[in-house]
Amino acid sequence: MSKPFKELRGKIILLDIPERKESPIKLSAEAEESLMQENIKKWTKMNVYATGNECEAVKDNDKVYVRTTALRNAEKVDIDGDIKLIVMEHDIYLIW
Repeated sequence: MSKPFKELRGKIILLDIPERKESPIKLSAEAEESLMQENIKKWTKMNVYATGNECEAVKDNDKVYVRTTALRNAEKVDIDGDIKLIVMEHDIYLIW
């Protein structure tokens, strides 16, 4: 699958954020962030969108468990309108 960027460098991993049901109530950015932080506890099998050029164990489209503190502190990046989370390869504890 072609990615909308040239290269992902290092031992970093881009993760898809699991979809959640749309609420008919419009939430503020702060409320959205708070809801995301609460949902992180439930994210136990996340999809790997892309891996950096130095990643060894994790591959694109793997399902992974990432330690909760890494998810809470993960940087967010917009890739063609979809928000992805950036974590380090060493934050991955399980791979399916």
